[in-house]
Amino acid sequence: MFQLQRDRLQQRISGWLEKRLPLQASIKLDRNRIFIVPTWQGMLLLVVAIMILLLAINFESALNYAVAFWLMSMLWVAVHLTYRNLSGLTIAAVSGSLVEVGGTAEVTLRFSSQNKRNRGVFEVIGKPWGVVFVPMHGADAVVKLCLKASERGPVVPARFRVENRHPFGLVMAWSHVHIDVAAWAFPEAQPFARKAFGEGQDLAEDAPDDHFYSAGSEDFHSLRSYAQGDAIQRLHWPSFSRDQLVVKHFTDYQSADESIQWQQFAGLGDEERLAAIRYYAEAFFKADLPYSLSMPGVELATAKGAEQITRVRRALAEYGYV
Repeated sequence: MFQLQRDRLQQRISGWLEKRLPLQASIKLDRNRIFIVPTWQGMLLLVVAIMILLLAINFESALNYAVAFWLMSMLWVAVHLTYRNLSGLTIAAVSGSLVEVGGTAEVTLRFSSQNKRNRGVFEVIGKPWGVVFVPMHGADAVVKLCLKASERGPVVPARFRVENRHPFGLVMAWSHVHIDVAAWAFPEAQPFARKAFGEGQDLAEDAPDDHFYSAGSEDFHSLRSYAQGDAIQRLHWPSFSRDQLVVKHFTDYQSADESIQWQQFAGLGDEERLAAIRYYAEAFFKADLPYSLSMPGVELATAKGAEQITRVRRALAEYGYV
């Protein structure tokens, strides 16, 4: 019962925050976004100040009045200065990394302000990364947040807190921030049978297990058992003289410029096709071979090298999301 009430309260708070502090690519903190509470040190100082004030009232001590009002004024100044550290601060999305599923992704944010002054150290707090300390002694600062890429697609940070206690540590100013930024995770490479295509036709059903050719009549590939309908010209006569009825099988090998196509992996699901495309793209990249990519919504021209494999990885990561 208690857990149910707690979940409902959490949902209401999350809904209120989403309405007041919505998802944005760039957020400028102002009085509508900043919250302030005393720290434990500030609360203790306030209690001491109130006790001294009561003593001053009871004993009519001018010195006690002075000490009590001095402590309270410190708290008031701390509230003002700590609020100024967050007020006017802009938090903007910069970029997200590209990683393999299971790796650690990074999103980059920029803290900036028109006023160049020492704002102390900000604490960026979120469950995936814990606490990241961001010192800001000038006009801007860059922070990188680490996220676990558990599945293919966008890796986005959830709503997180930005806190500041500078300069006295007596009060804490914070804001809940939800930034529209994403890293991307591409699938793990998995080897699946890849069928190459000749002039408008698929592989024959009896083609040997070779992923880099199409059935044809140009080059000798192997011998296979005779089947009804095979041309007499393809009989392997030396084997026939030994009472073995086999025929020669010919192929048309692909050119050096490979083409990875979506339809080459018929019968596989989308995620399996993406994993297979990654496998062959990585193989061509390691062999320093040029290749092209054709998949729904993506057409990459023939190229090779690091830029081409990066384009392929991003296309695989963004498939179905962009």
